[in-house]
Amino acid sequence: MKDDSLGFANVKNPCDFILYKIPNIYLLELKSHKGKSIPFGAIQHYQIELLHRYNQMDGVVAGFVFNFRDVNETYFVDAVTAYQFYHVGERKSFSLEWTRGNGILIPQKLKRTRYQYDLCNLLNY
Repeated sequence: MKDDSLGFANVKNPCDFILYKIPNIYLLELKSHKGKSIPFGAIQHYQIELLHRYNQMDGVVAGFVFNFRDVNETYFVDAVTAYQFYHVGERKSFSLEWTRGNGILIPQKLKRTRYQYDLCNLLNY
């Protein structure tokens, strides 16, 4: 999907990646960050709102794939859980510890310079 950080022609995609496996369509916003947290500033407010709304629809699984580069761990967090965490309290980021407890681990394997991801855990969600 067109993902221009400048908002090219007012393009506001709710996610980076769309995946389909019967019976669900998966709307995934992909975030990769150094450190042990993903700041809320790395995610657009409209993305949290739209993915939360889409996740309420039958046959749609929407959420965030958080990649923590420093520890080589990747997790899926559904949009409802992310939305609730985002809107409650004075928090400013999704911490690695919180993500471990609230997300689904996506196994990864380094292939020379890029990773290969095993999406079986996510697709059985």
